[in-house]
Amino acid sequence: MDTVPGLNQVQARKRELLLESELNRQVLRVEGSKLLFRAEQFKRGYGWAASAWKWAGPLAGFLLARKFKKTAGAFAKGSLLLAVLRAFWRAAEQAAGKRGESEAKL
Repeated sequence: MDTVPGLNQVQARKRELLLESELNRQVLRVEGSKLLFRAEQFKRGYGWAASAWKWAGPLAGFLLARKFKKTAGAFAKGSLLLAVLRAFWRAAEQAAGKRGESEAKL
């Protein structure tokens, strides 16, 4: 016996929608796990490149230094100068950032 006309139909539709939304959630979980699986496969597939670069970089530097033996001293001094300038620049940026923070507090 219906207390409100059409209430049974509305409740049945609600149950159908709840089941459908639960199915959609499960499909999304499966698709998400498939994407994560593919991303892990991609990382494993190209992970060798990162380890190869760790070895190839210094080796290339050594070979280039041997090839340009006469100018190797200039390259070394230039790279040292760049490293010092980079460190100085970072320190100056940090000092400017701290100054800006202290002024903002005032």
